[in-house]
Amino acid sequence: MKIPVMIVDDEKVDRYTARRRLLQHGGFAEPLESESGDAFLEIHCSTPGQWPASAPPHLILMDINMPGRDGFATIEELERRHGAGLGPPALIVTMFTSSSSPRDRARADELRLVQGYVEKPLEAEGARRLYDLYMDFLREKGLAA
Repeated sequence: MKIPVMIVDDEKVDRYTARRRLLQHGGFAEPLESESGDAFLEIHCSTPGQWPASAPPHLILMDINMPGRDGFATIEELERRHGAGLGPPALIVTMFTSSSSPRDRARADELRLVQGYVEKPLEAEGARRLYDLYMDFLREKGLAA
């Protein structure tokens, strides 16, 4: 199984670079992309029954600094919607950002769905860490084959 992944980032070049790196790794499916937090929520987390209960966990790479709803506000809304049964049934959110601010890292740690923090640009080592994070999540949840 290839890991389903979504990239939420307003910068086209960052989405492109991340997509290329994930596909080069070989363990990730073709990423879905959204250029804003609002677009992501509207497309993936607004329709009841949109995702079957059997859908595999989805890895989400979330940029922090975006116009409109930033990554933190998007995740807060995602947590609310996820609690109401909207969106993929299992999520692994990773902050995907150029920010190395300790304040941003601390805020990310406060969010229930956030499991990691990867700095841009995504390099091969970052893709390996994301893959390992996902596989660890599956093992913890008893979903690993």
